[in-house]
Amino acid sequence: MTSSSPQASNTEPQATTPKHSTPRPKRKRSRLLTVRLSRFLAAAVALALVTMLAASALAMHSWMSSKLDSSLESMLSRLEKNAELSLQQPVPPPPPPTAGSQNDQDDHDDDHGPSQSNSPGSSASPSEHGPRGLRGPGSAEGQLQLIKDDDEIVSGVVKQFDVVELDSAAQQQILSLRCDRHGHNVSLPNLGSFRVMCGQSESRTLVVGLSLAANNSTLIMLVALEGVIALVVIAGATFIGRKWIRKEMLPLGEVAATARNIGSKDLIATPTVEDFQRVDYSIAQPGDEVGDVGFALNTMIDNVETALQARAESEQRLRQFVADASHELRTPLASIQGYTQLLQRGATDQELALSRIASESARMSGLVEDLLLLARLDAGRELASDPVDVIPLAIDAVSDAHAAGPDHQWSLDLPEIDDEVDSCTSCTVLGDESALRQVFANLVNNARIHTPAGTHVKVGVQTIAGTASTPGFVRLSVADDGPGIAPELRATVFDRFVRGDTSRSRQGKGSSGLGLSIVSSIAEALGGRVDVDTLCEGEGAPGEHGTTFSVILPAAEN
Repeated sequence: MTSSSPQASNTEPQATTPKHSTPRPKRKRSRLLTVRLSRFLAAAVALALVTMLAASALAMHSWMSSKLDSSLESMLSRLEKNAELSLQQPVPPPPPPTAGSQNDQDDHDDDHGPSQSNSPGSSASPSEHGPRGLRGPGSAEGQLQLIKDDDEIVSGVVKQFDVVELDSAAQQQILSLRCDRHGHNVSLPNLGSFRVMCGQSESRTLVVGLSLAANNSTLIMLVALEGVIALVVIAGATFIGRKWIRKEMLPLGEVAATARNIGSKDLIATPTVEDFQRVDYSIAQPGDEVGDVGFALNTMIDNVETALQARAESEQRLRQFVADASHELRTPLASIQGYTQLLQRGATDQELALSRIASESARMSGLVEDLLLLARLDAGRELASDPVDVIPLAIDAVSDAHAAGPDHQWSLDLPEIDDEVDSCTSCTVLGDESALRQVFANLVNNARIHTPAGTHVKVGVQTIAGTASTPGFVRLSVADDGPGIAPELRATVFDRFVRGDTSRSRQGKGSSGLGLSIVSSIAEALGGRVDVDTLCEGEGAPGEHGTTFSVILPAAEN
């Protein structure tokens, strides 16, 4: 028994979960923007039409009440003039019925039971004492009169072409109204609603009225007619509005479909970057809400594609960098390992083996230093910012090049030196002296390694004058008249572990493929840039070929 209770408690949440999850799709469908806009449009049209219907009914009622009040005012004025006659002159009795009419009356009484005079709200028979004015030729159906003179009350209403006297309750109900010569509505039992007006004439109270049956009937017909028209208009507006809203929302649906298509892609596992589907440019035109959304989505897709392409290229470069670095480090390590084994077996000259081990160790150490320098520059490590005159650095680089590459022709192209200070004040830059020396050394070594013997290499320093608002620049250049850089290598010449093709000779020590990459990183860290201008044989005029590397750095302020 005790083990069943935990199972029951565990199953209760599982049983209740589906109940809460089932209605979610219906709620989502009811929240469609098309449906909500259609409902809002129908509600707005309905509200406007109901307001117009109420306003027109109120205006019609006010107009009919005003017309009735005008008629009642005229009737009250006439009654004031003829009130004396209505009280003093009795109404002649109706003519005696003939035999035929008497029989018809009896048959009528037999068929229909008691006459109307027995109904509440009227006298036993048409009053012979009713107001005389109601029996004249000017009386109309629903016309009412009441005259009170002291304790005598004469009242009546025209009903079915006869005058019916009001009972005491109806008389008191009418007399309870304010006597202010304004129209008032009153509902009399069994007689209907009336518009009455009361006035005082000497000691008499005079009341005239007209039935509201015709007005109410007209008002009901008007409201019914306007209601039918309103329903038709609401239905038509809803149908047309929904069609129009769906048409206007179609572009937004295409935008959503494009976004869903991109969202369904696995961008992490995709090895290559494919072109994404975009919103049609006829839709993605700024100017309206849908066009702005489409344009923004296309812009976002462009940014995503660019970022993914950059990521793919970065990963490819990283893989290539790791492979090249491993290869470069494996070669000296293999040499060191081989000569070490030879020494252990005594199979080679000890002095030669130690020399080769030292050479390969130095090569590996230089490669590691280059990689560490690139890593520091990539990490954003700032270099020193000291004033450095680049003229002595260029002279030292050429001097070193003479010793390292005597089979090349080396020359200098320097600006004029100020004899007073024995320096060029405009050739000073803010930077790290050791980094600048490495820039010169890498460019000179690159020219020496990748050009054949006898090539003329010129190391130059030029100044670029600035303006009043912009500083000047210093241009460090290394130009050679060698074979030039192959077209397929020009776009990646500053990438890491990029080497010249086999057509370019290598004299002396081979290249690691990091020299130009280090030059570019140092120039960017110092706020400058590196440009390359190369021309192979046959690309220009006969005899024109060679490569020029230019490092543009901001000049230090004097």
